[in-house]
Amino acid sequence: MKTMKALVWREDGSLALTDRPVPKLVEPQDAIVKVTLASICSSDLHIKHGSVPRAVPGITVGHEMVGVVESVGPGVRTVRPGDRVTVGFSGGADSTALLYLLWQLREQLQIEVAACHINHQLRGQESQRDEDFVRAFCGQHGIPLTVERIDAAQGAQRAGESVETYSRAARYHLLEQAAGPQGKIATAHTMDDNAETVLFYLARGTGLNGLGGIPPVRGQIVRPLIGCTRREVEAFCAQEGLPFVTDSTNLDDGYTRNRIRRHIVPLMEQVNAGFVKNAAALSATARQDNDLLDQLVRQELARIRESESPLILNRAAFCSLHPALQTRILLLLQQKAGAAVDFMRTQRMLEKIRAGGRIELKRGVMLCCKADSILLDEHVFYKEERQPYFEKPFAQGKISLFDGKSVEVVICSGEDYKLFFKKDATILKNGIDCDKMKDIAVFRQRKEGDRIHLSGRQGAAGSRTLKKLWNDRKTPQPQRWRAAVLADKEGVLWAEGLGTDRRAAPGPHSRRVALIRIEEDLG
Repeated sequence: MKTMKALVWREDGSLALTDRPVPKLVEPQDAIVKVTLASICSSDLHIKHGSVPRAVPGITVGHEMVGVVESVGPGVRTVRPGDRVTVGFSGGADSTALLYLLWQLREQLQIEVAACHINHQLRGQESQRDEDFVRAFCGQHGIPLTVERIDAAQGAQRAGESVETYSRAARYHLLEQAAGPQGKIATAHTMDDNAETVLFYLARGTGLNGLGGIPPVRGQIVRPLIGCTRREVEAFCAQEGLPFVTDSTNLDDGYTRNRIRRHIVPLMEQVNAGFVKNAAALSATARQDNDLLDQLVRQELARIRESESPLILNRAAFCSLHPALQTRILLLLQQKAGAAVDFMRTQRMLEKIRAGGRIELKRGVMLCCKADSILLDEHVFYKEERQPYFEKPFAQGKISLFDGKSVEVVICSGEDYKLFFKKDATILKNGIDCDKMKDIAVFRQRKEGDRIHLSGRQGAAGSRTLKKLWNDRKTPQPQRWRAAVLADKEGVLWAEGLGTDRRAAPGPHSRRVALIRIEEDLG
C-alpha cells in the first residue's frame, strides 16, 4: 500500500507527521489534489488546542492549501488535473457571488482560486472605488488578487476601435495572463446575460450561432453561473450578507445592451414570466442543433468535393442536398473566399448553381457553375500584386523584407513590456517571448498549411490555419501574400494582422520580449 506524509492532530494535543494511505477515487465526484503549499490558519490552532468539538484525534490539519489536481472522477466536469481558476472580479453582484462561491467550495472542488480585477479607468473616482472594494473584499477573505490598470479610452483611440471592443480584448488578455496557459478563467455571466445576448443577435439578424447565446464553456473560459438568474444571484448575496458595487454605466441607455436589459427584457417577462429561462433552453437547443448541422455539413462537403485546390464540388450531388445543408455550404464558401457573409448573396449563389453561370464573391474570387461542377476559384488573384518569396532571419533592428516593406524589432525587458502594455494594449498582439523561440526564427511569407493558436478573443479556441483566420477576417488576397510571418522550427510564432501564437505569448514571468512593428510604403 502506497503511503504519504500527513500532519495530524494526536490525542495528547500535539501535531505529528504520520504515514497515511495515498487516497483513491471512490465517488464519481471525487478529485485527488497534490498539495504544494499549506497555510496555518486559526482553525488549525483551534484544533491543536482542542476547541473544535467535531475534530477527532488523527484528523489531518492544513485545510487551507494550494495544490495541483492529479486525477478526477467521471462525474467531475468543471476541473481537470492541474486546473487553476481565475475569477474575473469586477466587484458587481454577479462576480462577487461567483468569487465567494468558488472560494468557499475550493476544497470540495479541489481547485486553486484567485481573482483578477481590471481597472479600465473610464469612470474616474467610481473606477477607483471599485478597485478599492475589490482589494478590501479579497483581503478580508484571504483571496489572492491581481489588479491591472489600462487606459482603455486612449488605447481604443490608438487602435481605431470602440472602447467596448478594445476593453474586451485587453480584459481577456490580462485574464489569460493571470490564469496561465493551463488555468481556467471564470466569468460571472448569468441566464439574464444570455437572454440579452440572444435578443441582441435577433435584432441584428442571426442564425443558430446567435440563438446559441453564451456557451457555458469556451476554451479556457467557464461560466458557472450561466444556469442562474440575476435575481437568484442577488438573493444569494443578500442571504450571505455579501456587499457589492454597482457600475453606473449599467443605467446608461446609450448602450444597446442596457436598453435591452432595462426595457425589452421586462416587456418580454410581461408576456411570459419565464422568458429568461425559456431563452436559456432555446440557446441550449440551438447549440446542439448547430453542432449537429456543422457535423453534417462537414460530412456532406467531404462527400461531394471533387477537388480541394481549387475547390470543386459535384453539382448534382450538391443539388440533391437538403436546402439547409446547401445554405450552410454556401456560407462556408463565402467565408473561404474571404467575402462578407450575406443572405442575399447566398440566394443569388443558389440561383446561379441551379441555372448555371458565375457570380463574383469578392474581387478576384468567382463561383463558377458548369454542367457537372461548382468551382470556387480562390486563386484568381492579381498576380502583379504578389511578391517574391522572402525569408529573413529574426534579429533586433530594422529588417527589409522586400521593396517597400520592412519590419522593426525592438527587444525589451519583461518589466518594460508590462509598462508598455498598460499604456497601449494593442502591443499584446505583437509581442514575442524571446525565450520561447525554438532554434532560429525567420520572417517569411506564409506557406500552405501554416497554423496559429491565438489567445482569448483574438481568435477561436485551438489551432487554426492562417488561411482560415484570414478568411474569417475577410482579408483581401493581395494583403495575405504581402503579410509577414515569423516562424521557428515548430511553426508559426506570429502573423501580421493576426497576432502572436499562444506558445510564444509574453507572460508575467517573461524576461525578454520582442515588439514587432511593420513598416510599409504603399506608394
